[in-house]
Amino acid sequence: MMLLATLLLAAGVSLEIAPQGTADMTGAVMDAVDAARAAGGGEIRFAKGAYHFRSPSRMRFFVSNHDNPDPRNVFVPLTNVTDVALVAGSADFVFHGEGVGLMLSDARNVTVRGIRLDYAVPFFTEARFMRYDGGCPVVRTAPPQFALAVEDGKLVSVGEGWKGKPRLAGVFSHKTGVFGGWRWFDGKATDLGGGVFRIEDDWRKVRFAAPPEPDDVIQIRDGYRPNPTVFVCRARGTVFEDCVIHSSAGIGILAQRSENITVRGSGRAEERKAGSFVKPGAGRLTSLQADATHFSNCKGKITVENCLFEGMSDDAINVHSTCLMIETKPAADRILCRYKHKQSVGFEVFLPGESLRYIRARTLETAEKTVKVMSAEMKAFDLVELTLAEPVPAGIGVGDAVENADWQPAVDFKRNIVRNSTPRATLFTTPGRVLCEGNLFDHVAGQAVHMSADARDWYESGACSDVTVRGNVFRDCMICGGKGVIQIDPNVKDLKAQKARYHRNILIEDNVFEQEIGPLVFARSVSNLVWRANRVTGDKSFDIEFCEGVKFDEP
Repeated sequence: MMLLATLLLAAGVSLEIAPQGTADMTGAVMDAVDAARAAGGGEIRFAKGAYHFRSPSRMRFFVSNHDNPDPRNVFVPLTNVTDVALVAGSADFVFHGEGVGLMLSDARNVTVRGIRLDYAVPFFTEARFMRYDGGCPVVRTAPPQFALAVEDGKLVSVGEGWKGKPRLAGVFSHKTGVFGGWRWFDGKATDLGGGVFRIEDDWRKVRFAAPPEPDDVIQIRDGYRPNPTVFVCRARGTVFEDCVIHSSAGIGILAQRSENITVRGSGRAEERKAGSFVKPGAGRLTSLQADATHFSNCKGKITVENCLFEGMSDDAINVHSTCLMIETKPAADRILCRYKHKQSVGFEVFLPGESLRYIRARTLETAEKTVKVMSAEMKAFDLVELTLAEPVPAGIGVGDAVENADWQPAVDFKRNIVRNSTPRATLFTTPGRVLCEGNLFDHVAGQAVHMSADARDWYESGACSDVTVRGNVFRDCMICGGKGVIQIDPNVKDLKAQKARYHRNILIEDNVFEQEIGPLVFARSVSNLVWRANRVTGDKSFDIEFCEGVKFDEP
């Protein structure tokens, strides 16, 4: 192993690391990180090749939009670092076992460049469809990358130090990689020997968009999200350039309570320098079990550009706040708030000095005035007591919700390609300015651009106030469902009682729609929605309800 360190004047350290075959590189890389931290910054350069990580640290923390094993494995934790760069021309980080691959926590001005991240064994299984047997699909796996077994009559996926219980099957064309639909099942299966299994579930009446044909890929997974590949928390000024996530047990890059994050490629998206997609030659179609990028309770500017996102089992980008339900009001100026979704608990939604906004759960209407949080005390992993600078206003009570009005970012999502993904492509739920421009959305299973919010399910909030969708190409989206190619549908319990619409100021212009399936736009609870100068081939329908100030040119 080669590890060189040289002190640079006023710039921290400069270190170089070279790969050593399949040997564990955890110690060498963490020594370099420790040296950079001690020097107040520096650059760690990785020579071309594969770096294997086999010795994760055990750490305790909560991650938004994931299940929360306690403790977690973390292979490369960068904590409490400033002005550090991980730089490579062409390096592969390969993680063995389950855990967060790369963690940036309490970090300032960290850049990661030219690194591809993957797991030795993916956290899902792909099999090939062979035939039907009495309506039940018969499939064969492709060891050693994918391994299935039957235990107590049910399928089990087997990885490095972990087992999964697959209950969700998705169909992908072996010719095009296009998604054809999915099916939940109870896991019952029969091992026919030689890597061949019969899934004991009658698919004859399943309405697939494209029923499986011989050799089509059957993706089998359990929906469990233990960890993202990259976790960013309490960080500021983070840049990922020419980085690729090839595999994840959850989300590719998950950022929470962080400020000013950039994910970009140095060339065009077609050049495959950045994003999330399967490693060439890997022999599979699926990249990630969930979103490619996800920004929860962040602020400042989020930029994602020149990236290719392909083969994910969820969004290319998801931006939102997390709102909490008011469970009780112990005093006039105190509220006890509950984290309501089991995969979004424990992380800081409020800290003292930050601004709180009330949300009326029945209508999703928000109070115009915000209030300062004086203290925030965690009572349990899913319960926090907030003391406020002012009494809770009349009309706000138990069952309503609160969100942090300070941690809601602006977003640029530009010049990306999103294709063969399920179920959506993008999800924006933030009052910060959103620009979705110059992207190609190609064969997305559901909606390509989604603006939502709720205070009854995921509790993801952030009313959009300035959104521009411009210069994009939408090609054969909604092949497996969705309400609209562009879908704006906050989950409002009582729309008729709503006095102010939830989302506002949305401009859709100069896009190309090549769609046999519509509607092109589904909009609910929007004020000031403008459609102009778009070119349409195929379906030309719209579905608009409970909206105001709608201006549509002829499609």
